[in-house]
Amino acid sequence: MTSSFTHLSPTRTATTPAVVANKLIKHFGDLEVLKGVSLEVPEGSVTSIIGASGSGKSTLLRCMNLLERPDRGELAIADEAILFTRNPQGGITGLDRRQLQRLRAKVAMVFQQFNLWPHLTALGNVIEAPMRVKGLSRKRATELGEHYLQRVGMDDRRDAYPAFLSGGQQQRVAIARALTMEPRLLFFDEPTSALDPERVNEVLGVIRGLAAEGRTMLLVTHEMHFAREVSDQLIYLDQGRIAAEGTLEDVFKDPRCRQFMAPAA
Repeated sequence: MTSSFTHLSPTRTATTPAVVANKLIKHFGDLEVLKGVSLEVPEGSVTSIIGASGSGKSTLLRCMNLLERPDRGELAIADEAILFTRNPQGGITGLDRRQLQRLRAKVAMVFQQFNLWPHLTALGNVIEAPMRVKGLSRKRATELGEHYLQRVGMDDRRDAYPAFLSGGQQQRVAIARALTMEPRLLFFDEPTSALDPERVNEVLGVIRGLAAEGRTMLLVTHEMHFAREVSDQLIYLDQGRIAAEGTLEDVFKDPRCRQFMAPAA
């Protein structure tokens, strides 16, 4: 690891896929939530997944981050084809645990709920994963943690416990925690949905800054104006299928998506 904190990433013109999903299918009992979803996330791009509640957005994100195991399909993340174990019918039954451990160091996720450990300070929450997952020394993890807390405007609350932070502050600590892993990909699952309206903009401002740095990000959001502002690619998910994808102009050609996004126009 270099001593510099400068984030180096490809320009937005890069075409190398950071994530490739092919015909992902996911059931919960008898309910088929994902119905053969295929997509690519280019390196150095921001991809936003939009759609109505229950369309499968969060399930898709969790399958692509392997927090949920798809039932069928193929997936490649950060240049690695995922080594699923399969039954004779082709259904997915398991994952390669060593590969999963490697990928946990390359992909970080920010959740709807902040999921901070209540017994640790903001800095303690930020440095725990780099030490446990990447094996960093406490000194190095602390250096990174302090840097990324400053990056999200939370360096002055490094010693505060989550109970004494607002929702927006907790979410910014959660973003700093993800950044301290120095991941190749950042996933966001409705990062503002649990916030009071007055706290939404402070979190969106941090994500907007990360997008401007050219980081590879996959974002599930209901903030339509924000998605239109920061996204290189939009994916409109409808009842477990991709109904439209591409640039903003491409997606608006689909009448169902145009109707869905009309309130944000």
